[in-house]
Amino acid sequence: MKALKKEIVEKRFSLLDESKKLFESRFYDAFFVNEYGRLEAVRSERYGMPFSIIIMHVDSFNSPAGPLTKKDLLDFLKKLVNTTLRVVRNCDVTGMLEDKRIMVILPHTDYFGSLITIKKLRKALEFITTKGEPHASIIFAQATYPRDGRIYTDMVKVASSRINDIRNSLWERLSLGEKLFWEAVATLTSAGLSEHDYVNFEMGEDMPLGEGFVNRINQMILHEIRKNPKRRGILYMGIKNIAKDTPLRDTLNMLGKTATKIFLMGEKKEAGFDVKNVTTIALNDSRLSEAYITLFMSEDSAYGLLCREGWQGVHSCFHTSDPYLVEGLITRFQRDYELQETF
Repeated sequence: MKALKKEIVEKRFSLLDESKKLFESRFYDAFFVNEYGRLEAVRSERYGMPFSIIIMHVDSFNSPAGPLTKKDLLDFLKKLVNTTLRVVRNCDVTGMLEDKRIMVILPHTDYFGSLITIKKLRKALEFITTKGEPHASIIFAQATYPRDGRIYTDMVKVASSRINDIRNSLWERLSLGEKLFWEAVATLTSAGLSEHDYVNFEMGEDMPLGEGFVNRINQMILHEIRKNPKRRGILYMGIKNIAKDTPLRDTLNMLGKTATKIFLMGEKKEAGFDVKNVTTIALNDSRLSEAYITLFMSEDSAYGLLCREGWQGVHSCFHTSDPYLVEGLITRFQRDYELQETF
């Protein structure tokens, strides 16, 4: 009988209901959050300023010891909310959107600004999402005005739909967030994927696609950046070794100043190589001399190309237009090489 009563209590337990009792200031109920979101949309429309929302969705709990008790869930909620409030700004509004979903409204914040906030939240919450028992799986999804809608409710719909997109992303399905960058590269280039947005292929001297294919892809991305220099973005290009005769150098020199941050990477950097508005990164890692890497994100598109050299000069490759996968690979690369984590 006691076990049955405990089960009933656990089923009735709601993070949404408990949040009303636990937090009195700076963490709001769903009514206040939604009203504030509507006002922020009107304010942004009036002054022509962006704003963003982030939905933090508690997707699941990993509890080897068995079902979580009410106390376990309350402790988790306290840690989640208190950590979130320490990360976000005082001007941001945070509260429960619905059960297992927390909303953060970010005034005067564009698309990349919201991604930076997600990056900070994800890192700060690692102690309850990747470590300890139990730990939770939290999905972060965002929407930005006016990119994803001019009405607050439309933005919420877009962010909510992205939660399902992220669930279906290879980043989540292959648990790539738990792997190092090169482990993720090995997984993707050998996974035999041919679904929409994910494709494996090989290239080499005696194949339909040669190594020049990578150069053509990079040239196309650089031409897109040049066409719209005010569009914010980030581009990492790993070209084995950074040499004066790289085919990209002329295109890079013609770019001029752009809002896209461009990084050129290789195991070695040849003396005298210098291109304006491009940051070169020489990394002492022989794996870079056997691979091509292109990771590009802008405000409205994403592309990733990974190629590992194998036997007889044949490269095993993978490319994708999945923005969640590309974003995850960029973040993992930055962390593993201790680079500035930025977008």
